[in-house]
Amino acid sequence: MKGYIIGLLEILLFLIGAFSFRKCFTQLQSINKATYYWIMMTVLTGIWEIAFLCNYNNVSNMAQELITTNQHVWTKADYDISDVLPWKLSYIFYSEYGAWADREYMSHTNDWSRIIEASHCSQCAFFALFAILFKLWGNHNNFLIALSAAMGTQLMNSFLYMCAYFIQEREQESPNYNNATFPAGDFLEKRLFMWVNIFWLVMPFFTIAYYLLSNIIRSNRIMNYLLDDYNKEIKKLPDDVLLF
Repeated sequence: MKGYIIGLLEILLFLIGAFSFRKCFTQLQSINKATYYWIMMTVLTGIWEIAFLCNYNNVSNMAQELITTNQHVWTKADYDISDVLPWKLSYIFYSEYGAWADREYMSHTNDWSRIIEASHCSQCAFFALFAILFKLWGNHNNFLIALSAAMGTQLMNSFLYMCAYFIQEREQESPNYNNATFPAGDFLEKRLFMWVNIFWLVMPFFTIAYYLLSNIIRSNRIMNYLLDDYNKEIKKLPDDVLLF
């Protein structure tokens, strides 16, 4: 089975699982759909990250093999249906990412990639999981706190990661240096897998902005309702009371 089929199956199973979970628990249906699926994706990413951190040497070796043979996991036919399991798909995903997107993910002398993945797992995925749990337990305030922590740390994590990556592209001693053997292109078109990071920038920003605006609009509606109610009550008072 080719790698791209495994990837598509993983996405399909994720969407079916997340959709079914939301249908089973009505508490989750009050979460904005885009936000809900992104929270669940963040939790799934945390599982991939744990597998990556625990099997770093194997992932690094697989990435080096892809470079040596000039292959991509998506077109290799070396996989079976069990590779759709998140802790096994992690090998496929990160070896491809390390070989053709960010070669810091192969390094045995620099811990930067492991710091990025570990911090995302321990902060973003952890708080995303608790956001779902708090929603299931009916604690909306704690849901918002956990969601804010998850999305805020995710946005900062991704922003710092991408800034560091663009700096590495200009440093000759960096494995990500933009040169003839590992070209990037003007817009990373020669390292297309890097573009997956756009989701980890856009989605947390969208979630934070969505809930901020929703709360502002809700607060304004409550204030307008209270003012209207106050004005109605004032009009009921006799004129001499108002003059007094």
